[in-house]
Amino acid sequence: MNGHHELAPSSFPAWALCPAFDSDPAERDDAAEGTAQHAALSALLSRDEAPIAALSPDAREAVQWATQHVRTLAQGQPIETDRHLSYTAPDGFAAGGVSEVFSGTADSIIIHPPGNLADLVDYKSGSDDRDHRPQLAGYALALFSMRARLKTIRCHTLYGRVRRVDSFALTQADAAGTVLPILDARRDPARAPSACDYCPFCAHRLTCPAITGQVEAVAKTAPTWEDLAPAIRDPGAITDPALAAKAMTLARFVSTWADAVRSRATELAKAGAALPGYRLQERRGAREVTDLDAAFSRTGLTPDQFLSACKLSLPKLGDALAMVRGMTKAAASREIDTTLADLVREGTPTVSLVADRKGES
Repeated sequence: MNGHHELAPSSFPAWALCPAFDSDPAERDDAAEGTAQHAALSALLSRDEAPIAALSPDAREAVQWATQHVRTLAQGQPIETDRHLSYTAPDGFAAGGVSEVFSGTADSIIIHPPGNLADLVDYKSGSDDRDHRPQLAGYALALFSMRARLKTIRCHTLYGRVRRVDSFALTQADAAGTVLPILDARRDPARAPSACDYCPFCAHRLTCPAITGQVEAVAKTAPTWEDLAPAIRDPGAITDPALAAKAMTLARFVSTWADAVRSRATELAKAGAALPGYRLQERRGAREVTDLDAAFSRTGLTPDQFLSACKLSLPKLGDALAMVRGMTKAAASREIDTTLADLVREGTPTVSLVADRKGES
């Protein structure tokens, strides 16, 4: 099928946190890479190795890892790929007496004899920093409705980048208990947005009251600083870890709103609008020498003098080694670390505070 159902299970993880979430297509920078890896996985499970050749060495290794995991789960049973799943409900006004509630496409499904057990697999090309169980529960509920003999579905989310698997089992009641409240909240005309980790990817982040409300709260406390006084007026005065965490959460969502405002204002200015107090400023792009041999020859410097002005990028060196030797970037990086261990000087590490999503779940 082309496109997504308006209640596609891929949106369930976001709706579980905020029923008003709508994905912003402009924020899906990784969509093309994910699509390519999904296509390669589907083809490889069908013994077609052509699509995987177009992937980078790291992506190829991730897809091969996922393929082997799925085949191990199958234990020789047939593997259905890109299976369209549809959850229907009785509807006296619809043709056939039922109407489709939601639908989606599962990456892989394995039905084990005699038909009361299934494995359902979803592949993620990225890391495991979010909970995708509601999405798998949606696929499972649809599969239960399509195959009456099923009693248990084992769900597996494969995270290719980090080679991790999140597995859990569901009965039909379990799946319904997860999915139906999400659907009810999403279809509620009075649904209220809630600030969450999906805000940066939401189409409504510029005007969402859950975010703008955070900004308004800060503005309203400006005269008296009664609520988060230490956090707003003087961050250095914070000594209570609980207060620091609340202030950090506030800062994250205010930052999301501010980024959206900055992006929209820039779009207006580029389109010709005059923003009082602001102007577009063009910065010169970074310059780099395209031919080092020619540059060395023309400068007349000695090799040592010329090299003192050069800086070698270890990631780019790893990319070059991986391409020449046909190895993964990870393997090339390990080889460089070993070979150049005595020549590499590591700078002072940096530390940043990030949201503990696993801790929140």
